[in-house]
Amino acid sequence: TAAEPETMELTPLYGRDVSSNGPYWGPLTRDSNGDNWNATIYTISESPLQGGIIWTGSDDGLVHVTRDGGENWVNVTPPELPARTLVSRIDASPHDKGGAYVAATRFKVDDYGVYLYKTSDYGKTWTEIGNGIESQDFVRVVRADPGKPGVLYAGTETGVYVSLDDGESWHRIQGDLPHVPV
Repeated sequence: TAAEPETMELTPLYGRDVSSNGPYWGPLTRDSNGDNWNATIYTISESPLQGGIIWTGSDDGLVHVTRDGGENWVNVTPPELPARTLVSRIDASPHDKGGAYVAATRFKVDDYGVYLYKTSDYGKTWTEIGNGIESQDFVRVVRADPGKPGVLYAGTETGVYVSLDDGESWHRIQGDLPHVPV
């Protein structure tokens, strides 16, 4: 994780005098239950094609990969991804050993943009793949179809999208599903 000290201030225990801490901890507004933590690995995905290839994403904006079962990790964060973005899901490709898909969001800082990426070279290069997903319909999750190469699904704030061309374009497949977070 980025482990920035200003985002890792300790949350006081319930019932403790918090007046000296001010109304906020770092860049986060207090949660009603007091459990805000940053510098957390938020998502993890191991390659279904080869054991030991593991991808992680953190709640403070970093993507890492290991190709040796965790002995060595490489920061492969997409360069276009803004700092402190929540990497909500990584899906290791079921069709390409060096492939992965990343869904990230910044809705907690009032940025509802689409942050969706793919790589096929272990994160050396990334391609943005959000074309066709409505702006402001931020993506919570992306998954590759295990049986059909090039078919992807994205769960967004308001529903579901499908791509039949490995993320080049997306189409809403709402059907009778109400507009709900997926």
